[in-house]
Amino acid sequence: MRLSLCMIVKDEAFFIEECLAAAAPHVDEIVVVDTGSTDGTRDIAARYADTLLDFEWIENFSAARNAGLAAATGDWILVLDADERIAAEDYPRLREAMATTAFDGFYLTTRNYTSNTTRSDFILATPDDSMSRGYAGYALHPIMKLFRARDDIRYEGGVHEIVDGSIVDSRRGTLDAIIHHYGEANPERPKKDRALRYLSMMENEPYFKEDGRLLSMAGSAAMYFAEDYAKANRYLRRAAELGYEPSRSLEGAAEAAYRHGNYGEAQDLYRRLYDDGQRTTSLCLNLANLAVRSGDKPRAASLLEECLALGGMGPQTDETIRRNIEFLKN
Repeated sequence: MRLSLCMIVKDEAFFIEECLAAAAPHVDEIVVVDTGSTDGTRDIAARYADTLLDFEWIENFSAARNAGLAAATGDWILVLDADERIAAEDYPRLREAMATTAFDGFYLTTRNYTSNTTRSDFILATPDDSMSRGYAGYALHPIMKLFRARDDIRYEGGVHEIVDGSIVDSRRGTLDAIIHHYGEANPERPKKDRALRYLSMMENEPYFKEDGRLLSMAGSAAMYFAEDYAKANRYLRRAAELGYEPSRSLEGAAEAAYRHGNYGEAQDLYRRLYDDGQRTTSLCLNLANLAVRSGDKPRAASLLEECLALGGMGPQTDETIRRNIEFLKN
């Protein structure tokens, strides 16, 4: 089985050589679609790509992705962005998956590396994790990145495009392999600028208000980058109503309410989630802060201890938490 790596790029000179050099030994074909680079990206890609296409950008990521899929000649497709890596030891898992007859596509787990420890979905990186590259931790996101090369499997959506809809549920598998995503690494392309652009594109999608996945992503962008907490709360609540990762979406809504100063609403949502068994470091930390506001010091200390037991939020923050626990208990 031949594996084709398909990428779309624009002004990715900061990332692309490392990405292509790392992937080249493990794939049989590289297809790169350039949507208008002016920084030398195309010249770098030409040294690695078997097929290099120029594609006129039409404000639609799926259209560019699908141009690359149509040009691929392999049996399976692997899709990566320039700021993504797969560790060498994970590529054999992709090859094993390609031998199956049971599935037409596989979800891989993306680690979105960040040092924003206050995110509700933040997971602390272990000290021996060389792939974290100095980031405090990451957020996890499953995404279909490996699938059969077939004419009926194509991307949909103008932004945050997905290929899932082309594959029936029973033919989708999950693969124990990680995509390491360094979206915050390029200082010349701040993540905030891209996030706000994608937020605008998502809001203009005709089905946006009924798409829980897009609403959840838009809610996160509104909270962490636009700092529009009312909008974030509204989007994340709607995502939960639509059944998209309800616990995670509601925790995001609680965080948005907390950041907006709506402490009563935040406390109600956090308590509901906590009583339902939801546990994250961010939930415990924010619920502890709300307990302090209401004068319940023993409860606050207990929640902070639970936050540490869940893995904490990094050495400096954990030291502050320990001092606060000592203060609350005295």
